[in-house]
Amino acid sequence: MATSRSTSASSWIGGAYVFSGRPDPTWPIQPNIGETLLAIWELLPTTGSAAAAPALGYRGVFVRDPEGRVWTAYRELVTLAGETRRDDERRFERTVLASAPSGTLPPFTAEE
Repeated sequence: MATSRSTSASSWIGGAYVFSGRPDPTWPIQPNIGETLLAIWELLPTTGSAAAAPALGYRGVFVRDPEGRVWTAYRELVTLAGETRRDDERRFERTVLASAPSGTLPPFTAEE
């Protein structure tokens, strides 16, 4: 049985912070998309601290890799273990959102 500690190559998990009071949607991410996210992360320049997301509504995305590392992205900022990088084109965030299976996410826009 797989657990959250699984280290299989297919254990990338994506999610979006969209709900208040109920679980946020999560989905498996294909390993090739995980590799794309890693490549995007490596190219991003380091920046200062992350801005706070709003209390309600869309608040960004997250990705957990097979090693248990968790990235969060909201607007132009991506954070991993206290390190924040700037993503002016929002490639990381948009790649995570695009990986969600149809019907997983409620109607909303990350373009706000």
